[in-house]
Amino acid sequence: MPITNCQLAQKDLTRHMSSTADRTYARTIRTALATVALMAMAGCAQMAVSPQEAQRSEAQMRVDQARADADPVALTSAQMELSRTLTGSERAEQQLIAIETAIDALELELARELYQQTDTREQWPRIDRRRAAIADGIGHWADGDVDRAIRTITNLPLPLAPETERRRLLLLGALNVDKGNHLDGARFYSALGEQLPDAPAEQVHARLWDALANVDTRQLAQASERTTDPVFGGWLELARDYRQRPDRLSGWADANPDHPATATGFVEVLTTTGPMGAIDTLRVPDRHGPIAVLLPEDERYRGISEEIRRGIEYAREATSLGSQRDLFYLDSGTDGMSARIALEQAANRGASVVIGPLVKEQISALGGLPADGPVVIALNSPPDGERLPRGIISYSLSPEQDAVSVANRMLADGHQRVGVFAADTRLGQRARNAFVDEFTLQGGEILDEATFAAGQTDFSRDLPRLLRMQSEEDGPFQPEIRSDMDAIFVAAGADELSLVAPQLDYFGADDLPRYALSTTYSGNRDPRSDSDKQGTIIPIAPMLLAGSAGPGHPMRLAYERAQLAGSLPRLFAFGADAAMLAAHLDILLDGGVVSGLTGDLSLTPVGVIERNAAWGQFRDGMLRPYGTESGLPTTDSPVSPVRRPASAPDTTAPGSGETFFRIVE
Repeated sequence: MPITNCQLAQKDLTRHMSSTADRTYARTIRTALATVALMAMAGCAQMAVSPQEAQRSEAQMRVDQARADADPVALTSAQMELSRTLTGSERAEQQLIAIETAIDALELELARELYQQTDTREQWPRIDRRRAAIADGIGHWADGDVDRAIRTITNLPLPLAPETERRRLLLLGALNVDKGNHLDGARFYSALGEQLPDAPAEQVHARLWDALANVDTRQLAQASERTTDPVFGGWLELARDYRQRPDRLSGWADANPDHPATATGFVEVLTTTGPMGAIDTLRVPDRHGPIAVLLPEDERYRGISEEIRRGIEYAREATSLGSQRDLFYLDSGTDGMSARIALEQAANRGASVVIGPLVKEQISALGGLPADGPVVIALNSPPDGERLPRGIISYSLSPEQDAVSVANRMLADGHQRVGVFAADTRLGQRARNAFVDEFTLQGGEILDEATFAAGQTDFSRDLPRLLRMQSEEDGPFQPEIRSDMDAIFVAAGADELSLVAPQLDYFGADDLPRYALSTTYSGNRDPRSDSDKQGTIIPIAPMLLAGSAGPGHPMRLAYERAQLAGSLPRLFAFGADAAMLAAHLDILLDGGVVSGLTGDLSLTPVGVIERNAAWGQFRDGMLRPYGTESGLPTTDSPVSPVRRPASAPDTTAPGSGETFFRIVE
């Protein structure tokens, strides 16, 4: 049916008036209005419509429909289709608009694809230099030149229109994350989030949070101290609290009611579902499926592996685990490739849970596990600065966890102002850093610090300076130390503590409370060495306290079995608890607590098994309970309150009536 001139003019006018937001058609609208006037004078005679005009009209209808449907992906496609019906500057403008639509919708991969489809790039600077630079940055990114893309987008000429500034911030955030500069990427996302309405801001906040998940805790603390931006500083504090004190997120929100994370409900989501945590992809495994254990058979690790294996076998025999699950062992080797091969073998044999690997450097090789694969409980933490792969659980006897526990115990004991004496070793510095981070985070003050060299035996220069020791030059040696220091933390190993503690006494600190790491006690009674650690308080696996207790201690039988198994009872307890964690992942994922030989064990939102140990103190050559009469772990952690499910079954040693492993209700 032929279309009349009046119908065509009316259709054109309606179409163009409905799309006045598209600057491409500003001139066309004026043309349509003139056409109406001409048609009125001509009496609306019939005229034919060209195929190009019909195609343009159809493409514009698709643009209008996609906009009405709020479908940005369909809109960009329609805009590119529309550009192909245009020529000159109108075509160039429409292609720019399509790329900008994808950017505004956070569809950055789509924006790169659209750039590759454009053919009017040389005309963009004549339309708007700033918009052209944004599009060129997308092009450099599409070509794989991230550095050039950052330079292009960073060096935009000022001033910038609000929409151009938002695109600049978004792209700089994404480009920095792509380059591995996650902290800078998060900073740009933070600035962008303040300029957006709620729904788009929430998407940007998710990107920001994911970027901060790749920043280690120490970097978060340092960046928090340096930043002058209160909003970004708040994000850094929130990310740090989420890892170290997830129980305090609600308190953070109460203290920061105007922060975007609170105002948009982001914190509330974290406290209820934890969508950004490392465990968000975990599912409850088959309770009856096989358990695979990945341990290295290499000579360097053989003794450690054997002790852990004996602990696992003990848990299997002493509880109902043995009758419920098949369990098999695989050699995990010592490198990433060996760990991946062993993990594949475990999956092929139908394992529902994997315990291991043990070597720290192998953990990063576990990234990208399939969603339907076995749940992995790694027996270590990632190397310094590396993130725990998503969906992996980390269970370790790390010095960092010890140091965090010590920091909170010292504060609970009323010590607000303390000193730190740390060995210049990997263990000493890792423990020192974790202690200082946690202690200062909770409001404590580090009055002074000192470091001593590995192998050093004489501390006559370091300790007097740290303690500000004074003594009369004439007369007997009667040292007096500073009065402003409440306690001291010694970040060192067992042999080093045996040397430091007596010299603390000698230089006048015999009444100064002292705290150290659990590694300072082997689990085997050694009265001569342990007498040199007099007065030192340490976190300790509750099973190891049974050594100085009578036969009525509830973990006495487990301790005696560990003594028979080998010379490393601490690792025996570690292996036994790893098996119990594997058997009761459903309890952990439901927020419950497994009380085992190494302490009360719970799962944090970031996938780390938090160990609430017992406390011991060296007295008269023995490690004795400190703070509790029984030597069992307290029901609530000094690090964070435990979360318990409504109900959970107990697991007891069959026939003995004694509970070696308890599921805390």
